[in-house]
Amino acid sequence: MNFSGDQIEKVLDLIYDAAAENDLWPHALTAIADLTRSEGGILFGQSLSAERIYFDYNGRLNEECNRAYQERHMQNPWSQYMERQPVGRLVLSDEAIPLAELQASAFYDEVLRPQEVAHNGMMALAARNDFRAAFNICRSVRRGPFDRDEQRLLERLSPHLCRSVTLGFRIDGYIAMQHASFDALDRLADGVIVLDRKALVLFTNGAARRIAEQGAVRLQQPIATDSPAHSQRLNELIRAALQGSAGGAMSLPRDVNGRLLTILVSSIRSKELGRLSDVGVKDAAVMLFVIDPANRRSIPLGQIMDAYGLTHAEARVALAASSGNTVIETAHSLGVSPNTIKTHLRHVFAKTGTGRQAELAGLIAAMGVVRTGETESEQ
Repeated sequence: MNFSGDQIEKVLDLIYDAAAENDLWPHALTAIADLTRSEGGILFGQSLSAERIYFDYNGRLNEECNRAYQERHMQNPWSQYMERQPVGRLVLSDEAIPLAELQASAFYDEVLRPQEVAHNGMMALAARNDFRAAFNICRSVRRGPFDRDEQRLLERLSPHLCRSVTLGFRIDGYIAMQHASFDALDRLADGVIVLDRKALVLFTNGAARRIAEQGAVRLQQPIATDSPAHSQRLNELIRAALQGSAGGAMSLPRDVNGRLLTILVSSIRSKELGRLSDVGVKDAAVMLFVIDPANRRSIPLGQIMDAYGLTHAEARVALAASSGNTVIETAHSLGVSPNTIKTHLRHVFAKTGTGRQAELAGLIAAMGVVRTGETESEQ
């Protein structure tokens, strides 16, 4: 099956619009279902251990069956299998459990059979501790399993779905702070730079202006750094985001000592970001988060420990390693052996669900973005 560029663009627009307007998720899910000849889709956030659904957006699936799922069948072969899967990976239901075996379960009888659903494409979009945001797209017995073209489409949408959900969490946080009468973006410890469709700077928060004053990033047109190579990489990420990619990350030296900054580049396709116009993101196309993970004021150790169940030593290693330092550099900065750093990193990767330092940097950058009163001495 061939999918036209226009069809995919319309779905991507809906996915990113839903980041700012959650009520659009059912429309996005229905559009994906239509493209893949599926019955419908659902996006939800849940904790299996607490047996609690925090939110769910239903795209054309049966609401009565959804209630049965929430009341009696959160623990089921599909959800239990997905608890072990990494964020962003498409999992087909037959991988989790053969259909014949699934059909013998009460979950199938009460939730799936009434909808004539037999096959599912599943994907974790975000995970922290025992909380998972996940996406399901459901197929009927008559349609059968997803074909290879449909699988490729879902895999192509995967980074965009993950980015939209993560961006939505950030936007919700900004709006919540606004409602609490905070000057949201200027309270962020990380730099925020907002660009329009021409890559012109629309807005910079206080942290970004301070970083620019120190010379690491130049807020000119086009945005640049002191290094031509890093400037080229940054503008490549910005151009890719403007063309609809899910975004990317890079690091660059902050000072002569080689301390690294992390820059996350995120595509913003939502017309609804006008909701944040009073904090400078109206008509935004690209948002840059500039993070200095070595700045202890930016991300308190206690926050990292609480979020991922890390020990104090593991949190120190996670914070240092997320700045882009090598194992040897991290060992030197913390005064321990490289083997100790490697051991701690293995534990950190396992507990945070990451597999390399770039992923760890993005994960840590996504949390603790608001200034707190915690000082370095308190850590």
